[in-house]
Amino acid sequence: MTALAPARPTDGAVTHTVRVVLLAATLGLAWGAATSFLQTVLPDPVSGLANAVAPWLVVPFVVGARARGDGTAAAAGLLACALQVVGYYVTSDLRGYGVATATVLAWTVTAALGGPLFGIAGRTWLTGEGRRRGLGEALLVGVWFTEAVVGFGVRLHYYDDAVVFALVAALLLLTLGRRPGPLTATLRWLAAVVPAGAVGMLLLDPLLRALS
Repeated sequence: MTALAPARPTDGAVTHTVRVVLLAATLGLAWGAATSFLQTVLPDPVSGLANAVAPWLVVPFVVGARARGDGTAAAAGLLACALQVVGYYVTSDLRGYGVATATVLAWTVTAALGGPLFGIAGRTWLTGEGRRRGLGEALLVGVWFTEAVVGFGVRLHYYDDAVVFALVAALLLLTLGRRPGPLTATLRWLAAVVPAGAVGMLLLDPLLRALS
């Protein structure tokens, strides 16, 4: 009999990467499809949870937290966001809702920007040290807060939705914000993240209109 060859040191890493990719694909497709249904059933004031940017960015954050490197986290985040777009528009089309190619393209571009960033944010939340400590969770808290204030408050005047998103931001701050170290690390990063997020939120509509 011939003895089995020992597993190569990289086998475990490859298996883990495959699992992260499968998780990104599963969650991306599932949440994208679910969003299409939730848009027609969620009541006020929580209806905005199925019609906003911040909830979609939770998925790449989650899968990024499972990755073992920034490159894998970014790729998994991109995959998750891209498949949310696929899941949403395929489901909406099957449900009889019109799907415009330009709109799909616009959200694909935004997925390409947000997916890798929030994939890395998820990994940074779990492993960030030194100057990076607090950055990952600040990005997630910041996108919920800026969408509450700028997206729903300033642009749309949907104040009930703004309150819901602000409450989610506060909850994330008090939970995720304490994971890798003192809450003060997250608060320091928020001082930079929130203004940058506000600018990005204000530019989102012109960007989508230009791409459409």
